[in-house]
Amino acid sequence: MLIALVPLLSFGFNGFSKGKQMIEEKAASYLTNQAKRNVEAIKLFMMERVNDIHLISSIWKISQTNFSNHIDQIAKDQHRPYIDFFIMTQAGHLLFSTGKERIDSKILEMGACDTRSWQGIKMSKIFSVTKDNDDIPVLMLSKPLSSGTVTQGGYFLHCLVDFSAISKLLKENNMEDTGEVYLVNQEGLFLSTSRFGAKILETKISMKKQLPEGNLPAYQAIDYRGKSVLQARQNVDPFGWIVMADQDMVEILNRIKTLEKKAFSYALITGGLVLVLAFFISTSIANMVKEKYQREKQMEFQAIQKEKLASMGLLTSGLAHELNTPLANALLYTQIALEEMEEQPFDKESISQHLLTVIDEIKHGSSVIKNLLYFSRHTQSDLQTVNCNDLLTKLMEITIPHCDAKNIHVEMTLMPDIPDVLADPSTLQSIITNLVANAIEAMPDGGVLTLSTRYIPVLKLVKIEVADSGIGICQEDMSNIFNPFYSTKKPGEGTGLGLFISYEMARKLGGDLKVVSSTQDDASKPGTNFTLELPTGD
Repeated sequence: MLIALVPLLSFGFNGFSKGKQMIEEKAASYLTNQAKRNVEAIKLFMMERVNDIHLISSIWKISQTNFSNHIDQIAKDQHRPYIDFFIMTQAGHLLFSTGKERIDSKILEMGACDTRSWQGIKMSKIFSVTKDNDDIPVLMLSKPLSSGTVTQGGYFLHCLVDFSAISKLLKENNMEDTGEVYLVNQEGLFLSTSRFGAKILETKISMKKQLPEGNLPAYQAIDYRGKSVLQARQNVDPFGWIVMADQDMVEILNRIKTLEKKAFSYALITGGLVLVLAFFISTSIANMVKEKYQREKQMEFQAIQKEKLASMGLLTSGLAHELNTPLANALLYTQIALEEMEEQPFDKESISQHLLTVIDEIKHGSSVIKNLLYFSRHTQSDLQTVNCNDLLTKLMEITIPHCDAKNIHVEMTLMPDIPDVLADPSTLQSIITNLVANAIEAMPDGGVLTLSTRYIPVLKLVKIEVADSGIGICQEDMSNIFNPFYSTKKPGEGTGLGLFISYEMARKLGGDLKVVSSTQDDASKPGTNFTLELPTGD
């Protein structure tokens, strides 16, 4: 389930990174566009002022008589940001003025400093004048006057433009909570007010540009308040002014944090859904695997039981005689005891001896039945320690009658104090029962059945050997002996699953099943020896 989250987390991280980059690029692009738009707005503002100067100059040229009325009309137009129009001679004599304030020499001196020419108009730098006790930033525009084709001898038209109109123009483009646009000169002196209290011709910023990272059109800088901002700048040519557009980095980062929260919420919800879905899918798969395993185990158990019962049927074919003998003896001695009790006086010691014999015969029969039940029981259990000597002894108690009937001599060589093995008792019973049954079937005319156990300390293995003196197994059959449905018996006499199941069960118990066999053609003493190897329980 955790692995399934890796591509999802990778996708979410990439999406967040791209989203963050898009926010930064969008903010930078927006600030740059704002600066460009305001540059065009300022140029348009200046073009309107120049056109007004040319218009007034044309009026003077056409008719000096009505000049005063026309120029007053232009000056008083509320949509035009003019403080005063005045005409002066080259010698400094005032010829005409629309304003009430006196035109002093300071205004003329400031208007003559650092002038630039544009569209035939001289422009001063921005300076401050006092009007109605208020300091107003102004720009002085100047042009020589002419009458007809002759320039009037030293007459100059001057215009004082209220430059605070630029501040109003720029304020209309303030963005969100901290974004602002303002105008400065090349030295960083403010030529407009700002959103956060910068003063015209007083506040100054550092014009040292911090290069942007990557290809961003804007860059990070420290503004006049000492705060980190994302800033864009555009020159207003040919006036030597610069439009600045900036926004606090905190506000931009807040948008990124909002995106981060949304991305985290998305990742949390999606991850939760994936985990829930993965849980249900894995649970369903686990249940399916568990059910399949249980079905296979049940089928395996049924196959083992079938083979075990088939083998038990063969091994217990002489069990009726084995049970009949102690029962008949018990009945006989009981009748004798009853007859002796009718005699007077009866022999108490003799009767007691007869009854003890009855008890012994009943115990013997009970032991045979108990061992039969032990090997016939349908049980499924976990691995546990089993003593192989005890298991072989119990098996032979119910098998010997059949061996006697078949003229088979049983030899048992059991190693004393042999360690227990770790196995499922029912499975181990099935394997050994099948091996003993096969050994008996291999000796239809009688022979020797040898059972032995031994312990190999180095390998920590217990070896159980089941050997017969039968006809043996040919080499051609030896290679297929553990294959399913392979049998050398006549059709209908075997399923061909006995040795296959025994071999598979031995492997599942962590052991092995091996066979060595020789026929009459291969050796003087034919026979087959099966060796079951099992790990000890320690």
